[in-house]
Amino acid sequence: MKNSRILLILASFLLFSAGFTFFLTLYFQASFFTIINHSYCLSPLFFFLSLVVIFFLLSCSWMFFVYLDSKLFKVSQSSSLRENFLPYLPFSLFLFTPLLLEHYLNKEDLIIRLNIMASLVFLFFIYLKLLQLNRNLKGKAYLEKWLLKFSRLSLKKKLFILFTLAFVIYNGCAFILVSKGITFSGDEPYYLLTTHSLYQDKDINVANNYADKDYFHFYSKEQNPKFELGIYARAGKKGRQYLYSINLSGVSVLMLPYYWLSQFFEGKALTYILKCGLSIWAVLLGLQLYLFSREVWNKERISLLLWFLYSFTSPVLFYSIHIYPEIPIALFSFYIFRKVCSKNPLSLFHYYFLGFILSLFLWFGLKYNMIFWPLLLVSVYFLFKEHKAGLKIFCFLAFPLVSLGFFYLYIYQLYGSFYPFSIYEGVMTPEKMFAFKEMMLKIPVLLRIDTFLDFFLDQRDGLLLYSPIYFFSFLGLVEVFRRSKKIFLALLFISLPLILNYAFFSHRQGYCPQGRVLTPISWVGALLIGYFIVYNRKKLYSFLFGLFSLVSLVAVLILLKNPVFLYQPTTHEVGLRAGDMFVHLSNIYIFLPNILPSFIKVNNLAYLPNYFWILGIIAFVLIYIFIKKEIHLKKYFSHFFSIFLLLVFFFLWVLYPRSVLYPTRTFRYSSQKAMGFYLFPMGRGVVAKKMAEFYLHRENSYKILFSSRTKLEKIKFTFGSEKGEYEVRLSFFDLSIFDGKTSYEKKELIFSPSAYYPFKKLFLYEININLKKLSSESMPVDPYFFQVIPMKE
Repeated sequence: MKNSRILLILASFLLFSAGFTFFLTLYFQASFFTIINHSYCLSPLFFFLSLVVIFFLLSCSWMFFVYLDSKLFKVSQSSSLRENFLPYLPFSLFLFTPLLLEHYLNKEDLIIRLNIMASLVFLFFIYLKLLQLNRNLKGKAYLEKWLLKFSRLSLKKKLFILFTLAFVIYNGCAFILVSKGITFSGDEPYYLLTTHSLYQDKDINVANNYADKDYFHFYSKEQNPKFELGIYARAGKKGRQYLYSINLSGVSVLMLPYYWLSQFFEGKALTYILKCGLSIWAVLLGLQLYLFSREVWNKERISLLLWFLYSFTSPVLFYSIHIYPEIPIALFSFYIFRKVCSKNPLSLFHYYFLGFILSLFLWFGLKYNMIFWPLLLVSVYFLFKEHKAGLKIFCFLAFPLVSLGFFYLYIYQLYGSFYPFSIYEGVMTPEKMFAFKEMMLKIPVLLRIDTFLDFFLDQRDGLLLYSPIYFFSFLGLVEVFRRSKKIFLALLFISLPLILNYAFFSHRQGYCPQGRVLTPISWVGALLIGYFIVYNRKKLYSFLFGLFSLVSLVAVLILLKNPVFLYQPTTHEVGLRAGDMFVHLSNIYIFLPNILPSFIKVNNLAYLPNYFWILGIIAFVLIYIFIKKEIHLKKYFSHFFSIFLLLVFFFLWVLYPRSVLYPTRTFRYSSQKAMGFYLFPMGRGVVAKKMAEFYLHRENSYKILFSSRTKLEKIKFTFGSEKGEYEVRLSFFDLSIFDGKTSYEKKELIFSPSAYYPFKKLFLYEININLKKLSSESMPVDPYFFQVIPMKE
């Protein structure tokens, strides 16, 4: 029996070796392929030698692992043969290598797909090997060893290590974003402009700062010579010479030390310093979760896991390196909640300090009234109930009441009324107040519901799709309800008013990272995840949590590699449903956004994926609540699930070309001739105008994909710049058609296409443009021109 098993395994290795040889042969030949000639050539000698070498390596490594198992872990040989073979199953994917040539677009795309294939095979091999190692070690001995060492440290040393690690990671992520050209967007420049006014003028009147274009103290005028920052401020009671930012100045005050430091630098160094300005608050926020978890559950492993997942996934990681008030508010509210819920006694200083922190909420944004008041009431309840506060409650209330009085005095001094919405609307006359109320009341109920669901599920800016660990917050709600109705009601009472307030006004987040609305209360979601981890006993849900945690971390890596995917508003001017990250993860045939939820500001009643996702979440929770019978996972469930995932990734990212034909812009050249151009593959910096005129605003590489219902006989390209000199390389798929310069001119090139990619009933063509600017003009002002015109013989 043992000999037959060995022969079967060796036969499998021979098959895997053949697939690996196909892969290597194609990989070495791919750089010589073209759209015209991409035939697979098999050298019998190379094939035989590669087959022998790979078979030898696979077999020897397998036998070595079998030997190690028997010596180190005392595993029986029959069991070890099978156990050590299973991690090699991903190598079977190489057998599908020849299929890639059936969908050839260009050699660059083919090499990318081959690299993805090899990466998937080896990553899944390593994962399955670690899974086997973990099982043989009967626990996580190595991890347990380090966990034990960490747990023996004093609390101060633990906090110092976690603080340092988070601080380094956040600032490293900021470096990645800035190095990729990310500057300031959304509300960030408005906070910085107020910071500049505080720093330079010692006031918050930004009228002169807009007039003097002081935003060029943190934007590059050289790169944005025609940039004008739109006014996001309202005139005070003294007239248009007194403009006050709609964004209150709390964040601007926190940024002052970093702003002072940044003025000694310029360019990307200045941007980097400012981007790191709020990272320390995110570090402290993560530590609050670690401390709360230790205090409530006293489980070091769970405390570290929660800290890690919360700190280094969306939304906390990305808001730690942006300039928004959400992270400080999350920190302040979580700290207050942790202290008032703690069993540890509070000193008189604590009462004053907690009240002082709560009093700051009003100065970070009017919307935070929706956390201020609920948190105030919850704190008063716990201080009386748990800490027997007595008259000390007035010590807690002192700062909030004084701050509240000063806040309304502040509004009156600026706008001449005590009406808080003056911050958004300016000086409020009775007519303006009536119009404002009428506008709010006329918002359709469906739009309010869509807005609520958008915060969680929209594929552009919904938190759950970018950090799916928060799906388990719903299960945590179940657990906290079962164990502490008091905490359950407190968490809902603190978090729901903010979300419902946003939904009532149908307010969407703008040009900022996903999950902004939920970030101030993200700690509530993290606590609920903690309740799930501690009290869940269902192995299937534990497995899913591990999977969703991995997806959340991978999403962070994708967003760091492609930071432009972070900024996808769903405001009224947005008409496209697709989230850029999911477009990027699609291919020429499989378009992921079509199966994902979307709640942009259009009529969404007929959009079916929304219903499936909502029903899926309901089922996810109901099964957890009502299915008491344990769903046992088979011994090799993880292996078979891994192979299933591997096949899914193969069809998604390997089998078909990675270019995505979305969105389509159709240009009509005549009543008989039209062509569709696909904008996403072009990248950023392209402005498309009539008759397929493209204005390229960056020194970059561009991929222009277009299709026609009929085969093109000739194409005329017009390209160049009358204001500059460029090195230009043009290729048709992967065939070079121009390699030279354009010098203060526009050139024409007429080309007869020798090939096309058949896509459904269309003829698909690809033009690649590589630009290198040799002159000094600004491309944002004087872009490079490129036009595509079909011609007849």
